[in-house]
Amino acid sequence: MIEAIGLSATVGSFALEDVSFSVPTGAYGVVIGPAGSGKTTLLETIAGITPRRAGVLRLGGSDAAPIPPERRGIGLVYQHGYLFPHLSVEENIAYGARDPALVREVSRRIGAASLAGRDVRSLSGGERQLVAIARALAPRPPFLLLDEPFSALDPRRRSTVRREVRAIHREWGITVLQVTHDFTEAGLLGDVAILLDAGRVLQHGPPEEVFRKPASPYIAEFLGAENVIAGMVHVLGEVAPDWLAGEGPARPTNRAIEFSSGGLTLYTVGDAEPGAAYAVIRAEEVVLSAEPAASSARNSFVGTIEEIATLGALTRVTLRIGDTPLVAALTTRSAHELALGAGMTVHASFKAMAVHLC
Repeated sequence: MIEAIGLSATVGSFALEDVSFSVPTGAYGVVIGPAGSGKTTLLETIAGITPRRAGVLRLGGSDAAPIPPERRGIGLVYQHGYLFPHLSVEENIAYGARDPALVREVSRRIGAASLAGRDVRSLSGGERQLVAIARALAPRPPFLLLDEPFSALDPRRRSTVRREVRAIHREWGITVLQVTHDFTEAGLLGDVAILLDAGRVLQHGPPEEVFRKPASPYIAEFLGAENVIAGMVHVLGEVAPDWLAGEGPARPTNRAIEFSSGGLTLYTVGDAEPGAAYAVIRAEEVVLSAEPAASSARNSFVGTIEEIATLGALTRVTLRIGDTPLVAALTTRSAHELALGAGMTVHASFKAMAVHLC
């Protein structure tokens, strides 16, 4: 387990302040946040490289404060590798390891075995990262800290190495904390997602919860939600459109809600309080059709297409519904089949459960 409670540290003029989160034993945590948010500083504080100023840090349930960096059982991989220039690739990987057989196994699985004997100064950026990852794993540490460890790898190698690191993590029961800017990677790897900004944790929890239920409009926009709409929440009374006759009012934590923004009215279910709020609808939740379609979707609108942006197999369509823009994401093939074009009138729909209020 890696647990931080009110953890604070200072590097120059930058400060981590009151950072709290927990990555359970054997879990894979991911730290996401904009550049300069303190992600690397957080890893270095956990590793003991940057001194803790306040708060509690526990590793495996033990207070890490009296434990020097070299005794914390941490494997650390920086984004740029930072290999020992006076050692060969093989010697770098074996540094600190006790089992030569394990060194060979890790080198093979990570894809660094073919680099053995090379001068590290001759390696490319991606090759340096492979060696750094293998070196961190070779001592079989109980904790692994990764700072953008796959960023210099080509897409194919990135996918392969990422999968192998995840497999080793599961087989050995390592507790991992990885910094990444890749939201897809965070969703694929993470059991726990930690969103860091300006040295503070804004939200943490299972990745699907953080991505689908952001705690604020700022977080929603940072995580790539295309539709973040300001408006007003009205909690519906007993005559609610989502209740069947005779059911009576919903439970307080599962109330029918009407959300209005300009001329747009949405329906959802949740526990939001009446008043100003933001509605978040991810673009992939919005379904487009040329004609009205029978559907269980609670929210259905007619809009005019303003822009179509295609990138490979994915197309994003921006339409205008009254005064409100709405973005839908669909496959490029579906966009072609619908013969979508600017100025075209289309029907957009999404379910009540696709609307998150914050």
